[in-house]
Amino acid sequence: MQGEEERNEGGISVEDPTKTYLRLILDILSDSHNETIDPTKPILRISLRYVYPLFIFVYSLVCLVGTTGNVLILYTIMKKRLRDPTYLLLGNMAVSDITKCVAVLPISLANLLIKNWIYGSFMCFFLPMLQYFPVHVSMLTYLTIAIERYRLILHPIKSRVPAGLCIIGIWVLAVCLVLPYAIYVKYIDLGFFLGSDFDGVGLCLVNVERNIEEYTRAMFVCLYAVPLAIIAFLYVKVSAEIKVREGPATSVSRVTWSTNVSEGDHRASEDHGSASHPHVQHSLRSDDDDFDSNQERRTQKYLITMVTLFAACWCPLNILTLVTHFVFETDNNAGYFDVTFILFSWIGFLSTCINPFLFASWMMSSESKNRLRGYFRFSNRRRSLPQSRHSDAFSRNGHHRS
Repeated sequence: MQGEEERNEGGISVEDPTKTYLRLILDILSDSHNETIDPTKPILRISLRYVYPLFIFVYSLVCLVGTTGNVLILYTIMKKRLRDPTYLLLGNMAVSDITKCVAVLPISLANLLIKNWIYGSFMCFFLPMLQYFPVHVSMLTYLTIAIERYRLILHPIKSRVPAGLCIIGIWVLAVCLVLPYAIYVKYIDLGFFLGSDFDGVGLCLVNVERNIEEYTRAMFVCLYAVPLAIIAFLYVKVSAEIKVREGPATSVSRVTWSTNVSEGDHRASEDHGSASHPHVQHSLRSDDDDFDSNQERRTQKYLITMVTLFAACWCPLNILTLVTHFVFETDNNAGYFDVTFILFSWIGFLSTCINPFLFASWMMSSESKNRLRGYFRFSNRRRSLPQSRHSDAFSRNGHHRS
């Protein structure tokens, strides 16, 4: 992620640009162990020279599984014509994950593996925005889903949230949130300072004249910690309400009950018992008809699992980005920084592969799940089959002798 550019030049002063550029170039050349190196070509980080095939493989696997799975989510939503706002927002989540796999993951991997910057000035400013943009979209979508669920369960009389307008608002807000990142990035064209041999080569660094630590902390609090706290609060309230409404009297029914009693039905309740009053019983049944506690509890379980795993996947990289502002990279720990960043980035992108499996389990019927479990237990059933046949034969023989 963009923390890669942050940590590369985080402790370098820009007071003497010529010495800074020369020292960076010498560092690139010395780290390559190649006398005929071309600075206009990609230079692999020496700390990753033995493990980079493994990272290319696991990143490619995440890209393939995440893209295929999220495309299938969109296909399922469109094929079944699921118009419920929750499903439409999950479709928006799938679009965000496809963006991560197709656009963000390959560029981020190249940036983490290659030491020199050869992508030009535009990508220097655009890459951090591209990296964080779909992550913000995912978090804002989870927050919108939690709000929509809260309104649906605790305030069923209110209309559902307009999913289309919410999705447009999420993407516009995410764009606005990442635009300030360009202020904290600085691109230096080495060809301008060092001659034509360095045309196309540049340095993409954090502008040390700006205090990026404050912006990073603000983004962590506003787009990670606070949304997760709000989501947790809303889901706790929703889960509690679902548990209450599983009883004989729902929350809406209790409101109707109180209204009926206040209008004079209490006198009939005193004479014949409140449970025997036909008007009250009709109110209870009509309010409970549209509420399926099993379905709502199942939906709640999958949504909580999705947001929990998403937060767990992106937590290591978020924490590491904050830590890099206090622990600077040196020659002694550069290798650890490289491996840690590329590993934590992979864990973050791993979240794109989780939702397709959870969504498939959510949509799958009980019969299909039992059939699938049977496939995995096939070998166990084959071992137990001879024993069961022996038991049946023994019982038949015993019955014949008797």
